[in-house]
Amino acid sequence: MRGAVSVLLLSLLASSVAGAADPAPARASARSSPQGDTWASIAKLPDWSGVWDFDYSRGGLDRPAPPHLTPAFAAKFAAYQQAQKHGLNQQTETANCVPPGMPQIMAQPYPIEFLFTPGKVTVAIEAYSQMRRIFTDGRKHPADPDPTFQGNSIGHWEGDTLVVDTVGFVPSTLIAPGVSHSDQMHIRERFHLVAPDVLHDEITVEDPVTLEQPWTYTFAYKHTPGYQMLEYVCDNNREYVDDKGVTRMRLQNH
Repeated sequence: MRGAVSVLLLSLLASSVAGAADPAPARASARSSPQGDTWASIAKLPDWSGVWDFDYSRGGLDRPAPPHLTPAFAAKFAAYQQAQKHGLNQQTETANCVPPGMPQIMAQPYPIEFLFTPGKVTVAIEAYSQMRRIFTDGRKHPADPDPTFQGNSIGHWEGDTLVVDTVGFVPSTLIAPGVSHSDQMHIRERFHLVAPDVLHDEITVEDPVTLEQPWTYTFAYKHTPGYQMLEYVCDNNREYVDDKGVTRMRLQNH
């Protein structure tokens, strides 16, 4: 019996020593959480508090070149341009108070505000009273995300730059006026300060069905201290497009 007990004690001791020698548990506990995952780590991030508006003096909306479209979508865009020349207003759903969605929501001439909470950066957009939720808690995109206007956004920090990856958009959103997209559209953004009061959002749109190559452009926003975000209400039940593509106005309520 004493021999059996001794063997058991030696076995337990060996297991304990092996566990102490294995550095894996120590490494796991030492891993840092994603930046912005706690209030303490948020305090170390760039201070983007307050409201930001387009900085037109610095290019505001800088699109140096139009997107390079695939032949099928180039033909659609040519038809759109031709209709515009003939006065046929190709009205989008925004005229009926439907938000434009990404990436066009970031191009609206209305201010935005960044809200930092653990594991998430929320972009409050005055236009159409929209919210973008950028998760920074280390999660991955869903395997099959539900399509939304703003898409599913996952972010992480590279120094003082917020890098955002967004997928999963409703079909009605547009890459640019007259340019639709496929279900393979992928948007990457890099938010960073280029001056104490100037924030850049560098956007790269990828869509192998629509675009022959990624399309990159930059939005510039300026800090506007003291500005308060206002309520945006869209109410339009009078304007419509007839069967010939001409915008009409209902003069009487129905």
